[in-house]
Amino acid sequence: MGTIEKVRFRFQLLLFFTLISQAHAVEVTFLTQDGPKVLKVWTPEMLGKLAKKGGKISAQGLLMDDSAMSLELKDRADIDLITVYGEKGMARVPRFMVWRGAFEFHWDAKTSTLSSVVHSKPMASNFKNAKMIVPNEIFEVKNVQKIELAKHTLVYPDTKLVRRTNPAASRGEKLFTQNCLACHSLPGHKSLSPVSITEGILLGFNARHKTYRGLELDARDQRGLIAYSEALASEKNEVKSKK
Repeated sequence: MGTIEKVRFRFQLLLFFTLISQAHAVEVTFLTQDGPKVLKVWTPEMLGKLAKKGGKISAQGLLMDDSAMSLELKDRADIDLITVYGEKGMARVPRFMVWRGAFEFHWDAKTSTLSSVVHSKPMASNFKNAKMIVPNEIFEVKNVQKIELAKHTLVYPDTKLVRRTNPAASRGEKLFTQNCLACHSLPGHKSLSPVSITEGILLGFNARHKTYRGLELDARDQRGLIAYSEALASEKNEVKSKK
């Protein structure tokens, strides 16, 4: 074997072992009060068979239809937050994005790796009842290794509204859970707790988020978020600033 052939062989061998090291199973878990419960472990072979043309894998099919089949109906209904962990980084996704088909996975057959993606131009009809059209990169995770299904109050117990006597506060809670947590809870992103929401913050919201197409708050939304924030502060016996 000549020098060139040896170099080529070593390169091919290195590439082969690199691809083998990248290929791994993806674990789907369900978060409970006692900790995570493994629902299903997807091997590269299983994911390869699930992938459709172009490597597309429906998040609804992968997570809700296939992985969560062993859960009781109530537990499945309680899932409203999806956390995706990759080799580098993580993302938290509100379940409504999975329901509406905006969030999906991509399977790379060459490297046997799974990545999370968001449609670059989701249909407006998919979001007519939601405020959230956000920067795609927030939800993109390469080389997915673990996916956790959970009720958001287990991950963020401080966001739970115990007493729901005010309809506006209940609206604000839902709005915050679906539209704020996903971005503002990520490592490295500016955090935002519901109790810290003020009228001043909301007045500048649309200007700060103008680059995110469709992400705007109207007066009713703002009233709901303020009511939610004040209700939480009252439950926690905290004094809120009006500024």
